[in-house]
Amino acid sequence: MGKVIGGQLSGAVGSMVFYSYNDTEYVRMNPGKRSKNSWSERQVLNRQRFSALAAFWRQFRYSQISLIWKAAANGRAANTLFLSASSAAFGPDGALVDPGRLHFSAGSLPQVHKLIANRSAADPEKVEVTWQYDPQMGLAHSDDELMMMVSNDGKFPGPFKTGALRKQESALIQLPEVTGAIQGIYLFWGSEKRKMWSVDIYFGI
Repeated sequence: MGKVIGGQLSGAVGSMVFYSYNDTEYVRMNPGKRSKNSWSERQVLNRQRFSALAAFWRQFRYSQISLIWKAAANGRAANTLFLSASSAAFGPDGALVDPGRLHFSAGSLPQVHKLIANRSAADPEKVEVTWQYDPQMGLAHSDDELMMMVSNDGKFPGPFKTGALRKQESALIQLPEVTGAIQGIYLFWGSEKRKMWSVDIYFGI
């Protein structure tokens, strides 16, 4: 409702808003409340996608994944950094369409050269992993541990400690017991003592 103050009209009158700034009177349109029916299809999809990505992040808020991204964010919002890194995995409507483009780890620890992972032919419940270790690679330490996340029928348990160290250059990793099939794994390096982690790499297995 508009009011008369000192002989001047102030406030909303119908679709108009009157206000004063620096002794000058102004008038603008009152945007009012926007009906959901007025949103374009693109706006609806954007809101739906944002809500889906936010819900995906919430499942990790109290896990080690949250700690990893807080360390990587370095004072910024961990959820924003996580969603920015993983947004390409989601379709326009927010559906997860490409789990291989998700990222569960980030940070300043370097990845290794030529990281390769395949199911063991002798035991499909294990994964053979090989890599090249360069001791001259910046922040990398020989005792950085190989960590693993799992893609399991739309679920993402982990992270799991594999027991493998960077200096080994190879490992035979036991897959965790989960309900259903494991479609892929995400491998990265961690140093809990230094609170540092590397980016992860996805392997469809």
